[in-house]
Amino acid sequence: MHDYIKERTIKIGNYLVETRKTVRVIAKEFGVSKSTVHKDLTERLPEINPELASKVKGILEHHKAIRHLRGGEATRKKYKVDASKKTEAKPVG
Repeated sequence: MHDYIKERTIKIGNYLVETRKTVRVIAKEFGVSKSTVHKDLTERLPEINPELASKVKGILEHHKAIRHLRGGEATRKKYKVDASKKTEAKPVG
């Protein structure tokens, strides 16, 4: 494994533990795909730093457990915005 991959993996792992942000958000901030972030955290990190990997695993499991709530919130937010657009677009007269 290349050194830059090891460094990125450790940086991402530490960042996740500090901020508890989602994989998607971290991927955007680090300029890599969410698949890369997920692979770094679940496959590469346990080989590099098992202690950090166990902390990361707990956070990822928590995110997985509450993802249905986040999805519902996103849908609610989406349709709330759509409804407000419809009420603004009605012509008066």
